[in-house]
Amino acid sequence: MSLSAPIGILDEHPEWSARLIAELQHRRLPFEKIDHSNHAFDPADHAARYSVIVNRTSPSSHRRGHGGVLFYTEALLDHYARLGVPLLNPLEAYRFEKSKALQVGLFERLGVRYPRTIVVNHRDHILKSSESVRFPVLVKPNVGGSGALIERFDSRAELEARAAGLDFGPDGVALLQEYVEPEGGAIVRVEVMDGRYLYAIRIVRGAGDFNLCPAEARPTLAVTRYDAPPAVIGQALALARAASIDIGGVEYLVSRADGRVYFYDVNATSNFVADAATVLGFDPTPRFADYIVRVATGQGDNR
Repeated sequence: MSLSAPIGILDEHPEWSARLIAELQHRRLPFEKIDHSNHAFDPADHAARYSVIVNRTSPSSHRRGHGGVLFYTEALLDHYARLGVPLLNPLEAYRFEKSKALQVGLFERLGVRYPRTIVVNHRDHILKSSESVRFPVLVKPNVGGSGALIERFDSRAELEARAAGLDFGPDGVALLQEYVEPEGGAIVRVEVMDGRYLYAIRIVRGAGDFNLCPAEARPTLAVTRYDAPPAVIGQALALARAASIDIGGVEYLVSRADGRVYFYDVNATSNFVADAATVLGFDPTPRFADYIVRVATGQGDNR
């Protein structure tokens, strides 16, 4: 397979694209890893230098000292789109990736169940809004990534005592969200690609651990393959479609209290599960590479 131009992998993380890069190298496909934490582009430059851009930008970039990536990425993706370069996880998908407030709006629009949530941009409204929610609650920065800065409060008094020290993250927006205790301490992540269901995994975390990144093998996470119900898979696919996500994951939990499904996160960055061959029985990375090549060569996708 020959490409007219290199595959561009937009990713500032030093390790997260390693498996994809190894697969592209194995196939002898031209690629360039674009580290946009140290980057520049000329809007007047009309040369389309890539056959496809694979956007793997994570909102957790600000936790690695790359805060500028959060907002620079929007302009850069818009630039590539104007040049006519095909984008996997385009600007629309990235906006949902980096805004939990937009994700909640998406849940509401599509009519899927999610934890009661109030979006705020000031600590005063955290306290005012806490009068209309049930405790325990979570305070989540709008721009998250790997569970960064999420805090749990079991009572209004506890929230009042700590409100002044809350970190709302890089855009100053946060979610006040009722805590839904998951059945068995587990959440489920449904991975989707090219408009199709790829796999699902069940993740059981340690108490108080909100970092559920399954790509990082950690002793506090127990990860197993899971057969998600067809109706839930259908909802996850609908959410990914509405968010313009070409490859990513949708996360939900089953409430211990009422047995219902609650969606709570949409991800436009997929690193796949660590030790995929053992956990899943197959490695999804070659399928990812196949999809990238199809888009790069104009052979179509489901968007």
